[in-house]
Amino acid sequence: VIDIFSKEFYLEGLGPGTIVGSASFNLLMIIAVCIMAIPDGEVRIIQDFPVYVCTASWSVFAYLWLIIILVLVSPNVVEVWEGVLTFIFFPALVFMAFAFDKGWIVAKPDGESDQFKVHEGMSPEELAEVEAQVRA
Repeated sequence: VIDIFSKEFYLEGLGPGTIVGSASFNLLMIIAVCIMAIPDGEVRIIQDFPVYVCTASWSVFAYLWLIIILVLVSPNVVEVWEGVLTFIFFPALVFMAFAFDKGWIVAKPDGESDQFKVHEGMSPEELAEVEAQVRA
């Protein structure tokens, strides 16, 4: 940030390439650790697939957006509108992922709910069933 302000928003040296490369490396390392953490013979399934697709799509878009603004639109210059628009993308991602999670964009399958009802008159078996659903 200091480098950008001191050079009147012209990018040089390490700049965006370092940030993008570091972010890509971090993302790939997180994926690798998550894969390696699963014991042999076990399988994990993504439960909230629409949210996963949303965040994965935004991740790919973020890298494409950086190429667009730093190479095509205004080479080696970060313009104010680009910075503001880039900043706005994050709350948009958070809201969109939240909307997918709540089923506002893609409806959740029938019978699937985020809420579990528990009341005093439930038997121990019913409580155990609700607990199993919550833990699933």
